[in-house]
Amino acid sequence: MAPLPMNDASVFIPRGHDVTLGVDNAASEEMKDFSYGTFHILRPNRPITLLLVFLSCAVGALLRTVLKETKVPILVVIFFIGLVIGIVAHFTHQLPFVKHIAEIDPVLFLHLFTPVIIFTASFEMDFYIFRKSFWQVLVLAVPGFLMNCGFLGWLTFKINKYNWSWDDSMLFGIILSTTDPILSVAAVKNIGLSKIVTNLIKGESLFNDATTVIIFELYRDLVHQSHQEVVKEIFVQLILKFFASIAFGFLSSKLVSYWLAHIFNDGIIEVILSFSMAYVIFFLAEWFGMSGVISLCMLGLLLDSVSFSPGMDAFLYKFWAMLTFLAHIMIYLIMGIVIAQKTFPYINTRGFFSVITVYLSLNLVRALVILTLSPFLSRLGYGFNWRWGAVLVWSGMRGTFTLNMALALSQTPSITAADLQVKTMILLHCGTASLLTLIINSTTVKKLVVTLGLCNITLPKRMAMHNAVQRIRQMEANAFSMLKLDRFLADANWTMAEDSMTIEYPYKLDTEEIRQLSKTLKCPDCDADIAFERSPQQIADIMEEARLRLLTAQIASYQKQYNSGMLNQEAAQTLIGAAESYVDIEGKFMNIHEVKTYWESKGMLVTMKKWLSDWVYNVKDETTKAPKNKFLRLCHQIVFMEEFEYISTMITYLNSVPIILNFITSVNAEYLPQLKMCNYYFLCLYIGEAALKALAMGRTYIYYHWNQFDLIVIVVGIIDVMIINLFKNMTPSYPMINTIRIFRFGRLLRVFRLFKLTLPTLIFVLDKQINKQLTFRYDIAKGYVQGEEDIKRLIEQISGHEKVYIEITKILEKNKQEAMKELGLMQRDYPEIVTAVKTRQAVQTVLNTASETLKFMISGGIVDRNEGAELHKVILVKKKHLAKLPPTIAPPTAQQLLHNVMWLQDNKNQIEFIQKKAKILYYDYGDIICEEGELPQGIHLIVSGMIKTCFISIDDLLEAFDRFLEPPSLEYKIWLKIALDIALKTYKENLPNQDWSYKLCAQYSNMYVVDVLNHTKCDIYDEAMDDVILVHGTVQDCQLGQRYCAPCILPKTCHQVQGTSPATKLLIIRSIEGGARKSTGTCFNVCQHHADRRCATLGQLFSMESRNRSSVANDLDYTYMSSQSHSVRKNKE
Repeated sequence: MAPLPMNDASVFIPRGHDVTLGVDNAASEEMKDFSYGTFHILRPNRPITLLLVFLSCAVGALLRTVLKETKVPILVVIFFIGLVIGIVAHFTHQLPFVKHIAEIDPVLFLHLFTPVIIFTASFEMDFYIFRKSFWQVLVLAVPGFLMNCGFLGWLTFKINKYNWSWDDSMLFGIILSTTDPILSVAAVKNIGLSKIVTNLIKGESLFNDATTVIIFELYRDLVHQSHQEVVKEIFVQLILKFFASIAFGFLSSKLVSYWLAHIFNDGIIEVILSFSMAYVIFFLAEWFGMSGVISLCMLGLLLDSVSFSPGMDAFLYKFWAMLTFLAHIMIYLIMGIVIAQKTFPYINTRGFFSVITVYLSLNLVRALVILTLSPFLSRLGYGFNWRWGAVLVWSGMRGTFTLNMALALSQTPSITAADLQVKTMILLHCGTASLLTLIINSTTVKKLVVTLGLCNITLPKRMAMHNAVQRIRQMEANAFSMLKLDRFLADANWTMAEDSMTIEYPYKLDTEEIRQLSKTLKCPDCDADIAFERSPQQIADIMEEARLRLLTAQIASYQKQYNSGMLNQEAAQTLIGAAESYVDIEGKFMNIHEVKTYWESKGMLVTMKKWLSDWVYNVKDETTKAPKNKFLRLCHQIVFMEEFEYISTMITYLNSVPIILNFITSVNAEYLPQLKMCNYYFLCLYIGEAALKALAMGRTYIYYHWNQFDLIVIVVGIIDVMIINLFKNMTPSYPMINTIRIFRFGRLLRVFRLFKLTLPTLIFVLDKQINKQLTFRYDIAKGYVQGEEDIKRLIEQISGHEKVYIEITKILEKNKQEAMKELGLMQRDYPEIVTAVKTRQAVQTVLNTASETLKFMISGGIVDRNEGAELHKVILVKKKHLAKLPPTIAPPTAQQLLHNVMWLQDNKNQIEFIQKKAKILYYDYGDIICEEGELPQGIHLIVSGMIKTCFISIDDLLEAFDRFLEPPSLEYKIWLKIALDIALKTYKENLPNQDWSYKLCAQYSNMYVVDVLNHTKCDIYDEAMDDVILVHGTVQDCQLGQRYCAPCILPKTCHQVQGTSPATKLLIIRSIEGGARKSTGTCFNVCQHHADRRCATLGQLFSMESRNRSSVANDLDYTYMSSQSHSVRKNKE
């Protein structure tokens, strides 16, 4: 018979049947391995534990899906699953792996799950809120924790029925006093509770976890081991656990930040680094006797989403949230098994009542401690009230650390059966207490928060929601209108589609609230809508809600600027942190004066550089001219040779050897005569050097600081020699010996001569750091201004009331002007640094555009993914090289700037004409260039911040228009520039969530400006047009009769418009295909038309721009303004 193939999955041989197989003995032995139970189906000794791990993860995912809309805690279900597995294994011997899980090493348990939970909790904390509430957290985490331990231990000792000793009761109190930083916040995280309260809960949990581990280990060691010097050991432990751990965590955060800064746009490496370093730092801290919890807290607090590459924050938070979820699944599964295996024989009716007593006691004691500390908490940080205290008490979930310490205590060797029973009962009570806090506290804390009114939906929030719903409904209506024009969707059931997409208001409203939100009332006489006047308190509430939403928008703007590369990491962290610190300061808006404090504290380097430069460059060159005497001239040539300085430095290096030997007692005693001769020899060399320099420099010798220092060295050396020779024949005494020692130490001054050659290098390093600080200052101011401009477009959507809109607009405009002043002063004082920053940002913007273009081509199939990957590498290399750009770049002159002006297009004739006609004007802060509503006298090209402009009068500009008529004419190019600027601002105001800068760049070659005469019709939105923007004047829809005023985006339902003003300008954005076919001819006709109608419209342009919010200004390198005259009027302010 031929041998059967040995396939692991195809052997089904019932016992009792004899089957002869032609196989050898080894194969027979292998066949025996398949035997398991009655049938030969499963291999024994498989890694069932590993299978259980992944099955628990799958069950956790399933429960998260099924129980998502219920209040059933997933971890409770997982705990009971582990409990069932442990109980089943208790009655059968077929599950040996359960026994192994029940005997898990507590140290392994700690190192496996703690880093994930601690790092996630600290990484998610708001550092700036934590910094202000630090003392509140410290009071709760240290004295509050110790009080909690003492009260709970004393209460346990008094009421427990198991005859626990005082030490057992105290250990039990320590274990139950800690809270879980993730589980405590999970139930109140997304229900509208203040960030202050959530950060207070999380901060207290983090730091009392650290305190718990320290106190638990100290107390356990003191109880179970003998100690000779208790106070000394406690002192050393506290030094290691607190101060050394904080220092180690701080240094680790700097190391990780430095590493992350040198990882360029590689998300995989960054995630792996964050994951691995959390475990490595925790392990090293614990290994060297420090607190891994405190070290990881420091690491997580000092890192944030901006520490990583732009765009990594969302993925990073999800990654750590996933790890935390899986860690808790494994923790509660293991603890369910452990408790079932170890405590099952001790479970009885009395134990049930004891568990309830423990649960009530720990909540009662926690409430008593917080009540006792509330007078201190109310005077620290953000204050404190009884509502916060109630939430703090009820949100204290017992989790990872409670279970880990109970497990560690149960695993310690027991001397007697009674000792084993005590440890087992502590494990049982701690596990059930943790379970009860999850079942009761976590499911009811949300109801408590709502009942206390800590997350009430106020009228301003309801108004904001009402406005959001109305805006969404308007966008839905617009989308349906557009889709009805689609040839493929025209015959869809639009009634059903509209009914299925109705967005309901999420909050339930009564009649009074609906009337409040509608903001109108009916007139009893004419039934017309009249304005509803709100009370001052309601307006104040609306103002506060608008302020909070604007701060959120500011943070989003800074994050967006960082993601696009416009803000560096340090500036983004500073601005985001500053904005977050204003969230809980009622009525306070972020302003540039308080942001300035972040860079004004870094001015010590400038003082140090000035002092060192004075040491090196304190004498002017003309004072060191060569003398006329031949001998003195020769001395001058020798002294000012580089070789002379090198020889002088070598002499100092050689002299340092005998100086060091003088302080070695054995060598000094043996070689005293030789060392004395060396001292004489080198002193003579110093005297000769000084004499040669004095002959070469004459009277200017003494002006050099280094020469003054050399004279001090020589004088000290001569006194040293005199004292030694004077005292050598006298009887030695202590004063004599001390005097000799003092002057011997004076020889060390000679070593400082070595700094002479290193000072220029040190000055260079300081100068580099100063440039970085100035760049940081400019980045902050520029990012702040951009943030103010971004949120200004959202005021109308956020304000909710006209008075609020007006007030916020004034505040933001004032803050923006003050920030612009800072930018102008920086450009005046540090033009080279500002030019370098602008150059880097310009390159970054172009590279971002290249990246977006590449993404579009890859997604559209124009470029293969492999080819796209190669191009992406090239772009990344260019971005990486941005860091190598010089920190200072000379600013361009006015003539150089003219070559880069968009509407001159490097046209030689036009530039020469402007150069002849233009005038350079100088202004300073407070000078008025123009006033709103005045007739224009010309335009200004800002050359240097707020002090230098290139002025072109209106007459010279009109002459240029008449002279340069060839297509594209000069006037047309200026109109195109103005139209693009207005279009970009209009897009950002109406659709701020899209990147319109990139879209306009992509279609720049397909845009042109057309004139629509008064009472003349113009067809728009043919198949080749993407958008039409009304940039000047007014038009009327010929079909619907609706009138539109500039600036606005004409709707695509409008196909023909009629001009209704003397001068109307439309910016046409054609599709790529249409634009490529028609742009040339259209541009020529438009240019000719502009040349004919120029004079009538130019003045209207400036008067319109002075009244309109979309002023003739750009955000690039040039700003165009109207001016009343060449003279400058001083601002009375």
